[in-house]
Amino acid sequence: MRKRVMQKMKIASLVMCLFFVLAIAVQLNDPDPLRWIALYGIAAALSALAALGRGLPWLTAASLVLYLAGVVYLLPSLPDTSLEAFSSIGMSGERDELVRELWGLIICAVWMGVLLMVQWRSPSGESTVGNR
Repeated sequence: MRKRVMQKMKIASLVMCLFFVLAIAVQLNDPDPLRWIALYGIAAALSALAALGRGLPWLTAASLVLYLAGVVYLLPSLPDTSLEAFSSIGMSGERDELVRELWGLIICAVWMGVLLMVQWRSPSGESTVGNR
């Protein structure tokens, strides 16, 4: 049973890696692309490592702290959340941009939290997600 869970976690990590790569591609027309390419790139790389069974808990934890700091910084934008902010790809205003950035960081933080829990709960003390 544990082996099936770990296999599903590898697949989920691969899917999330692809998701973050797509998020990087979307940033190419952003007003501040380098910051967001780096942030999504970290999440993509850590997801790829997890999919390969080479998770790095210390780096996952450090990135979680980074994403949570960003969430706290952008948290005042949360009340502005609406579906309109996600209805277009282009820049539709600073308010919508901050909402998108906030939710991007929330997704990164939640996924890093999931990866970290799996990496720390490894029964054999290994720090990887998928070596079972």
